[in-house]
Amino acid sequence: MKITICACSSRNFIEKEKVARLAAIAQRSGIEVEVVSDLCELCEDKAEVIREIAQTTIVACHPRAVKSLLAFVCEDQCTSLNLRVDSVENVLASLSVQGDAPQEDISAWNEKLKAMPAKLGEDAWYPTLDKDLCAECGKCLEFCPFGVYEMVEDRIRVVHPHNCKNNCPACARTCPASAIIFPKYDRSPINGGEEKQENAIKLDTKELYGLALREKLAARRTSFKLMKD
Repeated sequence: MKITICACSSRNFIEKEKVARLAAIAQRSGIEVEVVSDLCELCEDKAEVIREIAQTTIVACHPRAVKSLLAFVCEDQCTSLNLRVDSVENVLASLSVQGDAPQEDISAWNEKLKAMPAKLGEDAWYPTLDKDLCAECGKCLEFCPFGVYEMVEDRIRVVHPHNCKNNCPACARTCPASAIIFPKYDRSPINGGEEKQENAIKLDTKELYGLALREKLAARRTSFKLMKD
């Protein structure tokens, strides 16, 4: 058995101590363990390794987010466990593992985690789509000022993830089906979680379109200035 753990190196959604302890205990129990720095980044770059990762048990964040991330790269089904919310003990129980690991083993994993790159403010940030919920209405395509989405064979696709503005989840608030997921967002359901934490701060459509218009005008001014220079 093999597990792949996402360390979420550039964010604090998954505690590094939890990752180190889980990796140490699982490895000690005979499970093959691989820890990746940022699953979102691997999927954004459509790395070939994703198909291999899909064959393992993925330990990362919300299962709906992980499913949508892998669907962005390939159609392979995956098994995932939620270390973002669950305790190490619960994840180990799902793996049918009991026990603990020596502190030196945990410390060794902690050192590996510290060596992983943390791209603060410029890490992989982009939307993925829950195709079980998406109604192909196109509101996200109409709204997004950065050209992240395109209509491909009558289906909405995230085609240009690198164009997305870091920490901007605005398009997700326009989606009537809550089908847009930003795995690195802090509240549900936008981050793929099942709770409805986002309702209290949901913006109305007029405000969102005003934001999009301001972003488009700013982009045009920048483009005009570059051409002039």
